[in-house]
Amino acid sequence: MLYASRSWNTFTQFRSQGGGTAGLTVATRLSENSSYVVGVLEGGVFHQNDPLIDVPANSGNATGNPAYDWDFQTTPQSSVNGRTIAVPRGKMLGGSSGLNLMAWNRPSKDELDILQTFSPSNEWNWDGLIPYFKKSTSLDASQSFSFTDVSGNKTSSHSFDTLFEDFNGPVNASFNDLYPTVVPAYMDSFKSIGISANADPDNGSSTGIYNSRLSVDRPNGVRSYAAPAYYCPASSRGNLHVLTNAQVTKIVLQNSTSTPGFLEASGVQFVADAGTFTASVKREVLLSAGTVQTPQLLELSGMAYFLLYVSENLSCSNSCTGIGNATLLESLGVAALIDLPQVGENLQEHLFVPLEFLLKPGSLTFDELRINATFAKEAAAQYSATRTGWLAASDSILAYFPFQSFVDEDQMDTLKSAFLNSASQGSPSPFLAAEYDIQRQWINQTTVPQVETILFAKGVISPNNNESYITVLAGLQHPLSRGSVHINSSQSLAQPVIAANYLEKDFDTLTLLHAARLIINLANTTSLSSIVQNITSPAGIQSDSDLVNYIKNTLAPGDHLIGTAAMGPQELGGVVDSSLKIYGTTNMRVVDASIIPLHLAAHPQTLVYAIGEKAADMIQSEASL
Repeated sequence: MLYASRSWNTFTQFRSQGGGTAGLTVATRLSENSSYVVGVLEGGVFHQNDPLIDVPANSGNATGNPAYDWDFQTTPQSSVNGRTIAVPRGKMLGGSSGLNLMAWNRPSKDELDILQTFSPSNEWNWDGLIPYFKKSTSLDASQSFSFTDVSGNKTSSHSFDTLFEDFNGPVNASFNDLYPTVVPAYMDSFKSIGISANADPDNGSSTGIYNSRLSVDRPNGVRSYAAPAYYCPASSRGNLHVLTNAQVTKIVLQNSTSTPGFLEASGVQFVADAGTFTASVKREVLLSAGTVQTPQLLELSGMAYFLLYVSENLSCSNSCTGIGNATLLESLGVAALIDLPQVGENLQEHLFVPLEFLLKPGSLTFDELRINATFAKEAAAQYSATRTGWLAASDSILAYFPFQSFVDEDQMDTLKSAFLNSASQGSPSPFLAAEYDIQRQWINQTTVPQVETILFAKGVISPNNNESYITVLAGLQHPLSRGSVHINSSQSLAQPVIAANYLEKDFDTLTLLHAARLIINLANTTSLSSIVQNITSPAGIQSDSDLVNYIKNTLAPGDHLIGTAAMGPQELGGVVDSSLKIYGTTNMRVVDASIIPLHLAAHPQTLVYAIGEKAADMIQSEASL
């Protein structure tokens, strides 16, 4: 059976494919100009006033639920004992900003400045991005906090500088109003090994341990994310059209009428309500489908004359076309309209190993909500009445540090040797060789963190009833391993193949081994040993080989995927230029985390908002020329 394509709102000037973090940001900012008409197509729905999304203490609970999550999976990963690993991505208006754990922090200045290497123009660096970090953010200037150590001395406080912070953006970022009682001892344990508290990690120097802001609207006690922050205030604008439950299947292309040899997007094909539609565009198509789905859409992009009809299963009838690696596409019967070999390549992810510790009696943690029915009932009542208390809080203690903070000279030499061996394996592409050269330099810079730790003041691996725990995630920030995301079928609704290649490079495994040893040793410091009874996961492990096996069996991604439509010079292997336009096209841009060429030591949501803000300004500036 064949469906004839139909038209939807043919006069729209901009189409944003994906109503996620960056997509809603760029769409709503463009709609501030009343001369533009902006359309957004989103595969999920708006989970407005949904406690599973809104209540801070529930963060993470929607992961894996197909009503909220695209529920992608990697292929079996031989480098992590054959495991197939979940790849959560937010399937909702607001995207992954509605699914994440809400950490609100920034990369270091040294890391952001390196983006200029891949984008010589348009100020993709610290100075060029700070205005957009600020523009997206609203801080509460009246909020402050301080922690005291186990001896009663102040060990941490917070300051901020208005050069780097703002108070009028759409997304609220705030501190918790209360904290588990284990926090001071945990922070003091880092101090005892020489890792200091950082009072202002947003000023470009991100090393140290600190209390992170969370994307929480503190007066209302709810998650602050792209849908309520950007879309809701703009939803009444007559020039902004958002269609949910609408999944884009192809970008409709034609030969450019203005630039010979280039292609231009005339619209997009999508499915909604069991029908197939074509949405036309007069100006630009903006791909904001994310690191997994943006390369999929590029590889399925088609010329207009091939899209007149599609079959019931949405595979190509007669012939398929796409943008990407010509060899790969042609092996699937897809003709490459533009040969961009790096489309879908360069996939990078932060990787974490969890370590769980049973606490001695007397500590108050988030486990109390699990093990104490009276406490949980009182917390729910408080939240219902005032939007405060334990349900309005979430874990927020992060630490970032370079190797020099926790390894000795011999271990450092071993890490450097492992890096060189890992980086020389195979035949790195010019793009990857350039990235490896930067990562090699970063190892020697004490201002660039290599490891992150996250405190979860609760048991998350195998907690027993009536017992309290802390779980510490030790994470790799600059992996050498690279994965890929590609189609394996011309069927538009088929899930892409995610070959993540986690821990494919020995350097990555060695980094996590040292990070895990650091956390195990922290539990033996005076501060933590006073509250920790014993380690429960991994239990009974002594040798490095056993610990490496544990890492491979428990490794978890940070859900911080980047890189599959990387910004960079085309001759080096970039997919988009510094204006985020896809090479070989006149009016297609990528505006999401897939454009980030090299992973940075931070939770990426603040950078993704900044990308959306910056893209909107670039588009409007070009239009005024």
